[in-house]
Amino acid sequence: MDRSVPLSTLLVSVMRAFEIVVGNERAVFDLLDANAPTVCDSFVRSLPIESFSVHAKFAGDELIVMVPFFSDPENEIFYVKPGDAGYYPGRQTICLFYGPTEPFGQVSVFARCREDDLHLLRRWGEEILGTGSIPVMIKMHDPAVPTTAEAVLSA
Repeated sequence: MDRSVPLSTLLVSVMRAFEIVVGNERAVFDLLDANAPTVCDSFVRSLPIESFSVHAKFAGDELIVMVPFFSDPENEIFYVKPGDAGYYPGRQTICLFYGPTEPFGQVSVFARCREDDLHLLRRWGEEILGTGSIPVMIKMHDPAVPTTAEAVLSA
C-alpha cells in the first residue's frame, strides 16, 4: 500500500469503524475521516492497542485511554457531546465522552460512538470509579462479526 496516500482517501466509500473491548462487551465507534483525516489515520495505524482506561477526575463523564501515537490537532471542539471520541494532542490520550462534560480545553473529535453502545461507556465509567481502571483492547471493527447490540437486533 502506498503510505503517501492517506488511508481516509483510499477508503472514502467505506465508513471505517473501531471497537473498544472490555471483557466480553464492545462499543463501536465510527471514524470521522472527513473531519479529522490525519488523526484518524494515525489512530488506525496504531491499532490494535492493549491499554487501560481511567476516569476523568474533574471534567465530568469522560473515560481516558492512553494511545501510542502523536498527531497534530484537527477538528478541535470545546463543547463535546455524549458519544464523541476526542484526541488530546501532546498527551497521547483519547477521551470518550458519555455524559455531561466540561473539558479543560479543545479536543480533536475524530470518532462517534454508535448510539446503541453509549450505555456501555456509562457502565464502564461507573466501574472505573469503583476500581480505578479497567483493561481495554482497541481494534478495527469487523462488520461481519455482530456486536452485542447487533446480535440482539438480528435475533
